[in-house]
Order: sequence, then C-alpha cells, then structure tokens
Amino acid sequence: MTETMTDEDRELARLRESLRLCRLELAQVREQSEPVMEELARLRYAEQNLIDLSEQAVELTRRQITTRGGLLGRWDRRSKRSVATPAEEQDLAMLRDSGLFDAAWYLREYPKTLRFGLPPELHYLRKGAKAGRDPGPNFDATRYRAQHPELSPRANPLLHYLRTRAAGSGR
Repeated sequence: MTETMTDEDRELARLRESLRLCRLELAQVREQSEPVMEELARLRYAEQNLIDLSEQAVELTRRQITTRGGLLGRWDRRSKRSVATPAEEQDLAMLRDSGLFDAAWYLREYPKTLRFGLPPELHYLRKGAKAGRDPGPNFDATRYRAQHPELSPRANPLLHYLRTRAAGSGR
C-alpha cells in the first residue's frame, strides 16, 4: 500500500528542509562570528583603557606642572615655560568653557604632545592650533580655516570661532 503525498505534504517537507538548511547556516555563521566578537570585545576593552589612560595623563600633566620640584621645576617656573601668561589664562578659560576642547581626546589624537610637558590646552594654544590640529572631535580646524580665508596662518581657529560667536551674540 503506497501512500501518495499530497501537495500540502510536499510543501511541508520542503519547508522542513528549508528550515533545516537555515539552522545549519545559522550555526556556521555563529561559529565564524565568535572569533570576531571576541576580538571586538578585546578592542573595546583596549579603547576604554586608552581613554582612561589619556584622562589620567591630562591630570598628571596638570599636576606635574604645578608641583614639579628640583632644578627642572625651578627652571620651568623661572622661564615660565609651562606657566600660562595672563592672556593665555583668558584664552584657556574660553577653551574650557566652550566644551569644544577635549584634553583627553587631544592627547589620544596627538600623543607626542606629552613630550612638551605642557597641559594639553596650553600646548594647543601655543603649538597645536598653528600646526593645524583639531582641539576635539567636535571642531574641524581645517574646515573652519577653509570657510574663513581671512584667518592668518598663525591665528587660532577655535578662539576665532568662539570670539566671533560671542561678538555676534552681544556678549
């Protein structure tokens, strides 16, 4: 006695086979993605460590400037190499208040900054802006300069932006 398959039975068998193949493919994808996900987790951990270290470097640099002892500390204080001038203090306050200067980001982007022994903000004021460096992820100095060809090459684009914005708002 031979049973014949109805159209419904054939369709059900086809769907079961399709489901079996999908399950096999899903298992393969999971197996292939596992090392990628592990590497991604490792990279996220390393990125967070880098962020933490850059924030610590900012604090250590600031503390080192104010508490440096010995001959190097005396030389720094006498030469005022790492001490902001009164005009620089005003600019530094403007940078900090703007929210556009990100010291930890600046150190991550430009790690050689640490060699100068200056806080990141002071380095940006004295050297970074002239070198075309961005002060943070939310301000593109190159694009700003392109939009403002009147800026001299030595002008600080972020300070120009902040002063122009303040003048425009009547502050």
